Amino acid sequence: MSDNVKRGIVFAAILGVILFALGLRVDHPKSGLKNALGSAESSIVVYWHQSKISVGERVLVVLDKSALDPAVAIVNNVNSDSIDVSTTGAFNRVPNEKVKGSLVMVFPFIGTLLGVFGL
Repeated sequence: MSDNVKRGIVFAAILGVILFALGLRVDHPKSGLKNALGSAESSIVVYWHQSKISVGERVLVVLDKSALDPAVAIVNNVNSDSIDVSTTGAFNRVPNEKVKGSLVMVFPFIGTLLGVFGL
């Protein structure tokens, strides 16, 4: 392996650790809103952990339904102790501590591969 490849790997690892420390996370949703390229279940999402949430934002939440958690949702209302979100065909009130964070990016189709392995 060349020195440039080794430096690239080390740089990517350091960058990943720094971004994780700042609150950037990756997760595989089990339910929620679809995007233009498919369902939430077939995607991997990147989100900012517990960032400030506002109305109209897409978030990753825990609905306390094991088969559906975590879920991609859109924020309809923000209260002091909870938020109201809409997922596929349902409205839910979620306590603030159950909000994982706001979505930054969605990678379609990768979640399908993880689903084959049971992740």
